[in-house]
Amino acid sequence: MRGNPPLIRKINRQSILRVIEKEFPLSRTELSRRIGLSLPSVSRIVDSLLEEKLLREVGKGDSSGGRRPLLLEINADHRYVFGAEISRATSLVLCDLSGTIQDRTTVVPDISRGPLSLASQLSLEVERMREKASLPREMIAGVGVGTPGYLFKSAEHITQSPFFGWHSIDAEEEFSPLFPYPVFIENVARASTLAEMIFGWGREYKTFFYVYLDWGTGGGMVYKGEMVRGRNRASGEFGHMVIERDGIPCYCGNRGCLEQYTSTSALSREVKKRLQKRDGNALPEIDFDWVMQAYEAGNPMVRDVLVEAGMMLGKGIANVVNVLNPEAVILGGEISRRCPIYCEEAQSVAHEHIFSLGASDTPILRSKGEVDTVALGAARQAITSYFETLV
Repeated sequence: MRGNPPLIRKINRQSILRVIEKEFPLSRTELSRRIGLSLPSVSRIVDSLLEEKLLREVGKGDSSGGRRPLLLEINADHRYVFGAEISRATSLVLCDLSGTIQDRTTVVPDISRGPLSLASQLSLEVERMREKASLPREMIAGVGVGTPGYLFKSAEHITQSPFFGWHSIDAEEEFSPLFPYPVFIENVARASTLAEMIFGWGREYKTFFYVYLDWGTGGGMVYKGEMVRGRNRASGEFGHMVIERDGIPCYCGNRGCLEQYTSTSALSREVKKRLQKRDGNALPEIDFDWVMQAYEAGNPMVRDVLVEAGMMLGKGIANVVNVLNPEAVILGGEISRRCPIYCEEAQSVAHEHIFSLGASDTPILRSKGEVDTVALGAARQAITSYFETLV
């Protein structure tokens, strides 16, 4: 990069913002040590970022002698971002640049109408929330959207899947024209992983595999504090690990995918099937809320379904640990939040099937995330992408 000062300056600015974003507050001296730049170079860049109001000083740190250093953090009010999770109920949050939620709402979309209809509805809700907050458009740095997977192979029964319509579109190309702001797309599993990196177990483990357990089953791999996205951003498709030969057909066209045994839709389907076998066809509407209410009321059949699904998940987790040997595995999503017995069975079975004695005690932990995890992760992607565009 010799002879290209503007590029070097941009890289150094982004490095400083990235470090402060993750490890605030920091002094100039700590920044110099962490990114390997001389203190005078760091000070020049920090001074320019303070002048642009991207950073702010927040008091003084400890000193072993001499003047106490001034501490720096991101100026959270410099810009704002939106983060959205597209799911059974679409969550939308407005965040400042620290990732702190300023406002939130939930929209119940008609997912059968496909992704473009949903994107239009989301765009209108973003504008409504922006106007409610009295923010001019130039204060919005971007919109992060956690979507189902997209551009994936599918079978004919894709029309019966919650992922109807997503298999055939490029979400980035289709969503961007509908918003007056930059749009950053990430699938829901990796968006959750990003949130876990910043707000959850990622503060303790720098290399971990995140398992997303919701209406679909997915994953995200973090290596040394960075997301692993793969050659064409398609890594982490944990739910499409084939776990049973000639098993349940999956909307992706394969049979026996882990998702067909471990997601909320799979659990609801299995409970309904067993009820039909026992009681006939006169059944209530069965969704995951119904499943959890039945379990909490002591229904033994539902308990069996949850335990069996946890066993299947545990085998999948063991495969991940055997191949990747992460520091930890984190279980997130709605099932992790609401169903301890499922997670406990998965933890037990995974440890039974891990090959290496050295890896047999790999921590398998429930996420620290709450209901807005995906939306927060999507917002974080928008924040990081905004910093990367700064010259």
